Amino acid sequence: MAFKLTKDPIVAAIIKRANDRSNAGIEKFGTTIADAEKGLHSWIDDAQEEAWDLIVYLEKIKSILPK
Repeated sequence: MAFKLTKDPIVAAIIKRANDRSNAGIEKFGTTIADAEKGLHSWIDDAQEEAWDLIVYLEKIKSILPK
């Protein structure tokens, strides 16, 4: 029987996606986020790039939604 962290299927799906993404990142980069060694500016740059992507995705969604 599989261990479940939550009874909520939406939360369970989010946890699974996060786990899958983490494993893909470990495979791609050969390390975990916990063990990654980068300077603070590099971490900030990474976070900014992710935030910019999010803004682009949100703008695309807004352009599709009825006004």
